[in-house]
Amino acid sequence: MSRIVIITGSTRGIGFATAFEFLRNGDQVVIFCRHQGHVKQAIDQLQRLADSQKVLGLVGDVRKREDVRRIVRGCLKSFGQIDILVNNAGIAAYKEIEKITEEQWDDILDTNLKGTFLFVREVLPVMKKQGRGIIINVSSLLGATGMANFSAYCASKFGVIGLTQSVADEVSASGIRIYAVLPGAVDTRLSKNLGLEMKPSELLKPEEVARRILNLAEGKKRSGHP
Repeated sequence: MSRIVIITGSTRGIGFATAFEFLRNGDQVVIFCRHQGHVKQAIDQLQRLADSQKVLGLVGDVRKREDVRRIVRGCLKSFGQIDILVNNAGIAAYKEIEKITEEQWDDILDTNLKGTFLFVREVLPVMKKQGRGIIINVSSLLGATGMANFSAYCASKFGVIGLTQSVADEVSASGIRIYAVLPGAVDTRLSKNLGLEMKPSELLKPEEVARRILNLAEGKKRSGHP
């Protein structure tokens, strides 16, 4: 049975690979990011894989409450339900804490943690009404163990795990499952832009993380755990 999936930050990297996996599985997918050009390019690529009716591309910013509401409304208008939410949108900075500006700190926390919160809060009433739903939040191994020069990123990803566990406890009797995924370093533009000197063989492929997300979306594991 085809499921309706919203994936944040889904025009490249892990998000795009996840959209591909769900489409290949026969599901219907809503993708979006902040840039119209990136959305169009991603849609063009994904529509080569599936009927155009199975992919909806929208533009929005996970940091903005009204954008989040508009994305959710757009999904419901087109597909009538939301079965799965994947909170993937994320950014990072590799800097000593004394060199991180307040603007950079806010941007990372707002994108990685606040964006996840806004989407979880917005889709929960829909999923409760349906009596079912899966939420998968992309955290990181750096959400479980801190590392030098990643203070803002670690703070945000630790928060994602805490949020996941807390909400899982709140909705435990509602038929909704919520999980966190904790990948290590992944071969994406985000990792390359940080300037870390890592061999390709040391990096996960986005497709590996995407397959993990697809498996979690079966909802068979205990809620609240990575």
